Amino acid sequence: MKRDGWLKEPNGVWIVKFRYDWESWELNPKVLVDKGRFEENGLPLLKSRKRMRRGLAIELWKNLLADGWIRVNPQW
Repeated sequence: MKRDGWLKEPNGVWIVKFRYDWESWELNPKVLVDKGRFEENGLPLLKSRKRMRRGLAIELWKNLLADGWIRVNPQW
């Protein structure tokens, strides 16, 4: 089983988490994309969650990397 993928904005606070949506994987593979940041108190704040087709999620991942986002270890 593959692990989640995490990207962080290069000079900012936003973090994006990509993870497989196993409930839809057999018939129509989808990926959950969570966007969040850490608050001043150190707690994570989830700002959005999108469910998108696997191909679109791969395209988003590549575009973010091309824009300078950095792969990071799991954040929350």
